This record gives sequence, C-alpha cells and structure tokens, in this order.
Amino acid sequence: MTGLVRLKNFFKMRPLKGNKKVGLLFDKGLWFSSKFVRCVFLKRETDELFYVVSVPKKSFPSAVDRNKIKRQLREILRKNEVLFKKNGFGWYMIIYNHSSFMDFEALNKDVCSLF
Repeated sequence: MTGLVRLKNFFKMRPLKGNKKVGLLFDKGLWFSSKFVRCVFLKRETDELFYVVSVPKKSFPSAVDRNKIKRQLREILRKNEVLFKKNGFGWYMIIYNHSSFMDFEALNKDVCSLF
C-alpha cells in the first residue's frame, strides 16, 4: 500500500485536551445553540479541528447514560466531518442540554442544523 495517499490523512479531527484550552474556549468562543445541543466555537489558524463533547452530570447522574450520549455525539461528529470543515478550522465544544434521551437520527439532524 505504499505510494497510495488516503485523503483522510489531510484532514484531522482530534479531541481537545487541557483545562487551559477549554477555559480559553469558554472565555473567547462564540456560543450558538439548537433545540438539544449548545456549541462553543473558537476559530484557530490550523489545519485541524479539535472537539470536546460534554453531557452534564446533573441531567444524567448515571455514567452509563452520559457515555452513551457522548458516543452518539462523537459518531455524529465523525459522520459530518465535511460539514465542520466548511464552517472553519478551530476548537468546538458540543454540550448536550436536553434532559432526556433523543433518537440518534433526531440528534443528528439537530447537530447538523447548527452548522
């Protein structure tokens, strides 16, 4: 497989790590929301997208439930990479702000409507 270049290698989407970076995202980022999720976006001069997915413990005390929603949101981000790329490179934080579970398709449409 040498000599073949996969297009996926040119565009990277990685988790954003570090309290300082997340704090900077909250302080200087743009907030926008839809029916089920809120998003914070900070444009950066880079060729990569960094993301954080958050589900409040107050709404979902069980870690199993929070992790299920986080997995769904990450899958939505993975499926819709092109949509995020059109919006610009930078840091994203997706916060689930609904108090109950949502169907995956409804959540997918809602997140896509943000962008």
